Amino acid sequence: EVGLVICSKKSAGIFDRVEKLNTKYGLDIKCVHIGKENYPNPTDEENAILNMLSTEEFDLIALMGYMRKIGPNMVSKYGWKDDYTSPYQAMMLNTHPGLLPESAGMYGRNVQQYTLDMGLPFGGQTLHVVSEEYDEGPIIAEHKVAVSPDDTADTLFAKVQDTEKEYLPKDIDNFIKARLKYLKGGL
Repeated sequence: EVGLVICSKKSAGIFDRVEKLNTKYGLDIKCVHIGKENYPNPTDEENAILNMLSTEEFDLIALMGYMRKIGPNMVSKYGWKDDYTSPYQAMMLNTHPGLLPESAGMYGRNVQQYTLDMGLPFGGQTLHVVSEEYDEGPIIAEHKVAVSPDDTADTLFAKVQDTEKEYLPKDIDNFIKARLKYLKGGL
């Protein structure tokens, strides 16, 4: 169940999509804009997000297309810490359009262009725990996508996005279930 969507771009289509879902299915998903347009100072932006997250209890924070570095207070509260022994101690995940660690720190089609430029046989999608450094948290799930000889950055990116859409809901569900089991002492 999705309880809150925070989007960093005021013009993003997610606001209309959430409104339509709320109307069609009688949901009450909150959708708010917190980004550099209304919080130019990164610390203020981070504090606004932390304040919004503190309004309810959530099992998971999932970053999808969030193109800003997560602040240290967010990571400290929800992400990976060096003294953790299990990824299930954290509750903040990010989806990355490449295989890690090969494409760490890259984003979007840049990952696919890198994959092609390096002659790698696979692109892919990775779900990982958010850490202070880009794309360095523990990997939760990884799905490879074969590179075809005629692939371009755009065609490979489309295949990676299709793979992400196929696997992400189940990967997130598996993580939440495993995390709850871990918190009850079962893992």
